[in-house]
Amino acid sequence: MTFVDAARDSRRLAVDVWYPAASGDEALSRYEVLPSIAFEAALARDAPAVGSGQFPLVVLSHGRTGMRIAYSLLCESLAARGYIVIAPDHPGDALNDWLTGAFVDDRTNEVGRVGDARFLVDVMLGAESGNAGDPVPTTLLAAVDSRRIAIVGHSYGAYTALGAAAGVHGLVADERVGAVVGLQPYTRSMSDAALGRVDRPILLVISEHDTTTPTVTDGDRPWELMPGRPLWRLDLGSAAHHASSDMGLYLELAAQIPDLPPMVNTYVTMMTGDMIGPHLRHWRDGLSVVVRAIGAFLDITLDIDADRGARAADALAVTTDVTLQRR
Repeated sequence: MTFVDAARDSRRLAVDVWYPAASGDEALSRYEVLPSIAFEAALARDAPAVGSGQFPLVVLSHGRTGMRIAYSLLCESLAARGYIVIAPDHPGDALNDWLTGAFVDDRTNEVGRVGDARFLVDVMLGAESGNAGDPVPTTLLAAVDSRRIAIVGHSYGAYTALGAAAGVHGLVADERVGAVVGLQPYTRSMSDAALGRVDRPILLVISEHDTTTPTVTDGDRPWELMPGRPLWRLDLGSAAHHASSDMGLYLELAAQIPDLPPMVNTYVTMMTGDMIGPHLRHWRDGLSVVVRAIGAFLDITLDIDADRGARAADALAVTTDVTLQRR
């Protein structure tokens, strides 16, 4: 769908939504990365109807130069666990903006991203008056559990999540957000004061070989300053910056596509450069750990199934090359 925020100069957000489906006989979904370049979903099907009951809401925010479908495996996994997941392209910082030179400066990007998160929560909770774009099916709106909302972000998307919880650049904190997950988080542009306002439950996932958002610049400071409890920090050994995204999959698929446009090949190579080497765990294994960590954390902090979450967290704590700290 495409949503249009009338209150922010008609800002247009292209979004995808994953949800537990009422049936499973439909064809697998296809994700179009660029015109004529697409791949088949692992689990998601073009199912028009949401399953019965209510489900927690997760807003998924992509990293710099990313796009809403660049975390399809993570989004599908969360939906399979019983979440409704909505992911936007953040205007001014999506892949197409960078390809066409339409990208924006950092402050504009940060204000836009945090505003996007609030707007998406508004829309998914039924506040359609502010949305001048596509209507959300009433059955989907009815399936959202308004008491259980989390924002999950990767890299600059973690800024989105933390900024929504803290309130930044004159924007007020969104009190509806019950939990925040920062995956390989970009935090260096957040002030100490802003980090000190993140008072929600927080999970940080930090990769050992992350050269984009290293621990020393983006992991240690929020871990020390953020007051939210519980506060979890999972250090993923032998992993790189894109341990949470589909970039490992793109790297595999690129090798199978003849005559891949040089621009696409260059982008994939650039984004996956630190994912290759004998010292690194396989990207699928890393993503599996990330999904398990998010599931355990949200089970506990959103009061979904605390016992299941505790068991999963205890299992993570003894997983090889994984360190889980909890406060």
